[in-house]
Amino acid sequence: MNKKVKFTLQCLLFVAIIIGFVYIGTRDFKKEVVVDNERFDEEYTHVSKDNVFKYVSAVEVAASIKDNAIIFMGYPKNEWSGYYANILNEAAKDIGITEIMYYDFYQDRENKNGTYQSIVLNLSNYLITFDDGTQNLYAPTLVIIKDGKIIAFDYETAFMRGNITPEVYWTDYKVGIKYQEFTSMLEEYLK
Repeated sequence: MNKKVKFTLQCLLFVAIIIGFVYIGTRDFKKEVVVDNERFDEEYTHVSKDNVFKYVSAVEVAASIKDNAIIFMGYPKNEWSGYYANILNEAAKDIGITEIMYYDFYQDRENKNGTYQSIVLNLSNYLITFDDGTQNLYAPTLVIIKDGKIIAFDYETAFMRGNITPEVYWTDYKVGIKYQEFTSMLEEYLK
């Protein structure tokens, strides 16, 4: 190649790189920050935007099981989770709880994530063991841990089957009873 052509191509490439850097440097890369409670409201239509849920990872849940935490476990595709979360949210707000950890375990369970498996192992005394010896988390589940000890474990509607729907199951009477149960559990946590 001719030296002049080669020099010209190098200069053009250099100018193109400089223009690219200037363009990238002046571009606004701000991501729209979605607050956890707003994200939760979008995923769970039965729960208001004014909710106490904070998204956490499996690693954060595994670490919290040895400390103090209120952990709601579920996933948006599970229609029972939304109703359960709504009652839990109202009870928490009414007694002054400002944050409940929310762990969407669906993908971790499907992928047999190692951290998810350690959470299952730590909760094994509270989980159902099937005939084949397997244990898993099911939605919705609430775990309350104080000083490294589980003081409450609830999965009342995690195994609902048949023709019953959350709309039918959660009568005003049952909502009231569950609200009182949550209130008692959360008050015990606050002591």
